[in-house]
Parts: sequence; C-alpha cells; structure tokens
Amino acid sequence: MKLAHIRPARVLIRFVSFVRRHLVIIFTSLFIVGLGFLGAQGLSLLSRFHLNPQDLLSFFGTPVENLDNTNGITNFLILGIRGEGTDSPNLADTIIVISYNHETKTPTMISVPRDLWVPSLQAKINTAYYYGEQKDPPAGIQMSEAAILEDLGIPIHYTAIINFTIFKETIDLLGGIDVDINPGFSDTEFPILGKENAIPISDRYETITFATGSAHLNGEMALKFVRSRHSTGDEGTDFARSRRQQSVISALRQKILTPAFLLDKNKLDVFFEILNRNLITNLGSELYPTLAKIALDTRNNPVKSVTFSDQPDENGITILYNPPVNQFKGEWVLIPKDNNWSALKKYLDNLLKGKQ
Repeated sequence: MKLAHIRPARVLIRFVSFVRRHLVIIFTSLFIVGLGFLGAQGLSLLSRFHLNPQDLLSFFGTPVENLDNTNGITNFLILGIRGEGTDSPNLADTIIVISYNHETKTPTMISVPRDLWVPSLQAKINTAYYYGEQKDPPAGIQMSEAAILEDLGIPIHYTAIINFTIFKETIDLLGGIDVDINPGFSDTEFPILGKENAIPISDRYETITFATGSAHLNGEMALKFVRSRHSTGDEGTDFARSRRQQSVISALRQKILTPAFLLDKNKLDVFFEILNRNLITNLGSELYPTLAKIALDTRNNPVKSVTFSDQPDENGITILYNPPVNQFKGEWVLIPKDNNWSALKKYLDNLLKGKQ
C-alpha cells in the first residue's frame, strides 16, 4: 500500500488536533481516565507534527508487536506526586498500575496502597520515586518500577508521573466532575498547602466534609476528595482512598468522552499545554500511534478494577496485614498476611486472570 493512496476518514484526521502538542496525552488519557478512541493523524501533516510515516502506520498494525510486553501483557505505572511548591513534592499520593491484556483487549486498573512495605528499600512504596530522584542521575522511575516488581511481581514497561497541577487544572477545564459519594465523611486534619510549618499547629489543617450522595466537584475539591486520610472510620484508610480515586477516574472518563470536550479545539489546546508543563514519562513518541490503536480497540470495553485491603474480600481472603509499628521503624505499614509475599503475588495474578 502506497502512502500517497492512504485517505484517512474524517475521524482519523481529528487525531491531528489531539497530538499536535504532546502525543503522550494518548497514554495518560487512555490509562488514567479510560478514554476511548482519539483517532489517527493525517499523513499530509506528518512533518508539521514530527511523526515518521512508519510510526503512523503502526496505528494500523498489532499493538502487541510494538509495545514491550510480558506474555502478552503490557503494564503501565501511573504515579500521582504532589509536585513543586508542596511539602515532599516527590512522594507518591497515588499509585496505579494499568495492566493491558493484548489478547482480550482488556485494561485492568490496580490501585496500589501507598503504605505497602518494600523490603529492599526498608521503606513504604510511596517513597520509591522520592529516593530515586535523590540519586545522581535521578532514578525515580526506575526505582518505582523495581518496587512494583518486588512487591507485586508485575514488570512495568512504561511509567507516567502526574502532579497535583495536572489533576486540578484538567478537572477545572472540564467544568468539574460528578461523583457519587457513599459513604460521606469529614476530615478535621486536611493539610493546608503552604501552611505545613504554621504555628499553632492547628493552623496547618482545615476541616473538609463530603455528604453522602451525588456531588459536583471542581479541581480543588476533587483533589481533597481523593487525598483525604484522616476521617474517622473506614473512609480514613488507604483502601478507601483507592476506591475514591477510581470513582474520580470513572467520572473523568465520562466527562472527557463527550463531543463538548473532544471537539473543542481551544480546550484541547489548554489540555495539551497543562500536560506539556507537568507530565514526566519514559514512553517513546514512536509508540503514540500504537496507543491510539489500543484506544480504538478498547473504547467499548469496561475497565476492570483491583483494590487491596486488610479486610476479608468477597471470598473471605485477607491478603494484607498491618503489623505493630515497632517492627517497622515506628511506621504504619502494610505487608502480606504472614509476611508471605509470594501469596500476595499469586493473589493478584489470580485476580488478573479472573480466578478470584
């Protein structure tokens, strides 16, 4: 097939406006908010947007041939860090693995507890990126990927680092999101940005409340909703945070997959500008058309979800355990029950294969 004879359909040409600034948006949009098809770029504009014809043709190929994978599975790590201007900017508040099965064309979202212990680091998994960035040269991504492999047995093929700014500004650009809150909760110790060292100590915190029911959240409130850690009862746990993060991701997906956003050039330009300023990834640009292909293949497929807990699951299995703090440098951490890391890896493997 000669390149000159290719005539992309109108929906494929729309891809031009999506990738003009930074093609990595395909990655973040698909695997953070479960976006559907974004289209493909017109050949006549290849030189303008720095793609090779060979790279573009990968859109029409088989993704498993282009993406790194292990036994037909490609794993993407998403780290949500606090970012510059915050206390501990390189600590991960959100850790999500997207495991894509090329055979079934099914993405699975795995929420990783930030307090999960990493034996080789002698620290919690949310510190892996931080410690890696302290090295010269920085190795935050590599250390984070190694921590996931050590704890969960999942090899990570690609990673994206997202900060608070991307999260808040994108939601505000969308005009807010709608989420169902159940149960509601209050947090009397939510940290106020910029007041980490305020005196008296009470000035460092504010009280936030989310009532049970449907709520419309702007970027700031959505960030507070997913970050809250000090409410009473179950909503103060890391497991509840994981569930809330997944509900926000679902709400983002619903809002982005609308013509009002996808066909609004001005909003898309702002979206790309937000990502260009803040996103860090080790994904090569030559793979972006392949990710567009995955977006097309999965646009009608639901995203499966996996969360961990220290409570029995629906099958009565308790997989995580909170040991006494004096055994772990005085820190509240999570380890597999009976300290059996092989059992944790097998448990996750069974979930991914649909055996639980």
